[in-house]
Formats: sequence, C-alpha cells, structure tokens
Amino acid sequence: MRITKTCFAAAVLGCLSAFSFKAAVVKAAPADYARYFKVDMGTPLPKFEELRQKYAEKYARYNRRYDYHWDIGNLFDSLFRMTITSYGGTEKRLKNEHEDELMDMLSVMPPEYYQYVGPYLHTVPNMPEKVLNMPGIKETKNKFPTRIAPQLADIEDLEFLSPYLYYLLMPEIWPENRRDVERPVKRKASPKVEYNDDLYAKIKEIVPADDFVPGAKPEVKTGASDLRTINPDINSPLTGADVAAFARTLPKIRQIAPDTPTKARIYSAGAFLDLWEQENGQALTVNMQKDLVNPCQRLVQKLRLAGMELQLRMAVGGEGFSPESWAYTCDKTIKAYRMGRLRSSTLASLKAYQNGVYNQYIEESLNSRNAKMQFEAMQTLIEMYKAPLNDILEVRKKRDMLKKEFEAGKYRILGQPVTVLN
Repeated sequence: MRITKTCFAAAVLGCLSAFSFKAAVVKAAPADYARYFKVDMGTPLPKFEELRQKYAEKYARYNRRYDYHWDIGNLFDSLFRMTITSYGGTEKRLKNEHEDELMDMLSVMPPEYYQYVGPYLHTVPNMPEKVLNMPGIKETKNKFPTRIAPQLADIEDLEFLSPYLYYLLMPEIWPENRRDVERPVKRKASPKVEYNDDLYAKIKEIVPADDFVPGAKPEVKTGASDLRTINPDINSPLTGADVAAFARTLPKIRQIAPDTPTKARIYSAGAFLDLWEQENGQALTVNMQKDLVNPCQRLVQKLRLAGMELQLRMAVGGEGFSPESWAYTCDKTIKAYRMGRLRSSTLASLKAYQNGVYNQYIEESLNSRNAKMQFEAMQTLIEMYKAPLNDILEVRKKRDMLKKEFEAGKYRILGQPVTVLN
C-alpha cells in the first residue's frame, strides 16, 4: 500500500492511516474526542507554586535505577543484580512497552525507507527481537543505504556516518529534491467576440474613465467588515477590523517573554496544566495537541497559571481586547488562516476522517491504546481547520498583514503553534 504525502503529514501527530471498505459496526470514532478540545476560560486554576511543589515531590519518589543508561554507578545493589541476571530466564518473553508502536509504524512505512531506519534499530540496546527480525529490517543490519541524497553523495568517507543520521541520506527529506506537480501550459485564448465601438462608448458614458485613472479620489464605503465586534465570544463572526486589531497586538505579545527565564516559566505552566488535566480526566494521550487546535485560549490559561495575566491585559488592552475576547479572536483567525491555505489533498483527508473511512481498519488493526491515539490525532486535524466561510473571507482580506506578523514570530505566539499542516 502506498503512503500519500497527506498521510505522512498526519503521521507527525501519530496519525497512521489506511483504507478499509468492509461493512461493520464501528465502536469508536474521532468525534468521540471532540469534547476534549473545548476550553473553558472560566475554569479556576490552581496556583503555580502549588503545582510545582506537588509534581516535584511526585517525581522525586520515582526510582530511576531500572532505567537504561550508560553509567549504572559503582555501588553494589543486590536487588538490581537479581533483576538483571534473572531477565530472560522466565518461560514467557517479556514484551517491550514500545514494541507494538514500533511494529505499527514499520508496517505502514514504505519498504524502500527501511534502509534508513533499520541500521539504527540494530544499534539500539534492548531492541525487541520481533522488530529486528521483521522482513526488510533484518536485512539492513550493518548495511549502508544505497539511495543517497545528491547533496551528500560526494562527501568523502560518507559510509562511516553514524546510523543515527542515516535519515539525512534519504533524498525525500531534502526540500529541494521534491518535485512540483506538473501544471498545464497556459495558452492565450483569442477573443470570440469582435470589438464593438458602440458598446464601449456607452460603457464610458455610464462609468467615466476619469474616476479610475491614477490619482483619482477613491470612493470610501464603510461596511460591516470595517467595524469591530463588541465583546466577541467563541461563536461571534469575525470582521476584517477584528483581524487587523488582533494582528496589531502580536508585537506586544512577543514582548511578554523577552528572556529565557520568563519563557521557561510559561513552558513549565503548560507542563503543569497538562499534568493537572490528566489527573482530572480532561487530558488527551498527547495533551499538547490541544495547543494546535486552540493555541491562544490555551496560552491565556498558561499565563494565568504562571501569574502573568496582567502582562497579557496590558499587551492587548490597547486594541480593546480582554484576555478572553483576544483569545477567541486569535483562535478563530488562525483557523480561518489555515483554511485559506488548505490544499485539496489535505481537505480530502479531513473529509475521510469525518466520514469514518478509516475507523473500522483502525479498530481491527491497532491495539486499544494506539487506536485511541489515532482517533485523537484525526480529531485534532479536523478541529484545526474548523472555520466558517465568513471568517475565511474576512481573514483573506488581511492575509498579508497576518503573514508578516506570523513570520516575525516564526509562526508561534509565545511558543504556541500557528503552523499550517500542508
């Protein structure tokens, strides 16, 4: 089965997809996880220091002596000695916790890519024999890839490159090696109607050309797009003025965290928020996927948890936003911006996710944990591109302004992703 470019983009989020056309009753679907992406801006959050102390104590009790690492120390530990000497002596093979995930990923990977990952897998300590003996992977032991990117082909002693870096030899990983889709040659069409002097004379009488020459005073019209939305919420439509006001706040938003300690505090607040939601049954398996769907609503929560809401109010207040109204406007703008740049191939995948094309295959082929992660990732992509037509049209009017500000922030807002997955 060939893997499309869209499926590889989904695989970045753990979304490994395939087709199945058997008729059966599906027990689960991506929509089952839609509720996890709703952000309640009014939820009371615990204090930052309380969570820091709580989780510091929790992970301090974790015994790391059974983790694999190169330096195991020089102190004798009888329990550790007994554990490592008895390993492999049981009647039942001990299953590696990541074995199923590796097998699932390798089963959907094109065989021509095995030469870039197989030699590395053979060097990883404690790699399951089931993975190493997989057809196609077994033959790559101590083998150097044969398909090499032309950018690296002339490097001397390239065969001594570490297997950890073999993926760089893959031609497809270099953007300049990707071939553009062939486009038909445009041909100038000759007019089918002869030029009519009388027709154009009447047009000039109705619409004088002097009104449209360079320097002519344009007619100013004010419409709904030029007006701001009062107290915008999650359901209010966007206007062009709302989008422009949001874009003007981004330079001040970037100044909230000018140094590394401040950024680290925001990142720590995000980690604490994920752990806190996990304890309260509100988290996804990979909870940072929520940041892809509603980056600004999640950012407001992180800043509140970090005790930095005042800085946010000062940054957005000049444009008449509250933290909540700014977050709603921001997330709707980002989703509409993504939709405006959506490719037809990505759209086809999203429609397939919504229509349940992959659901039966996922339930039958993957274990329960991987199937759950698959559905969560699929719903993440659906939520990332959920925007009404009005918002898309309004954002298109300010697309150049948004692109300039997004590029200035490297397509992130205080670490929150704005990227388009095309």
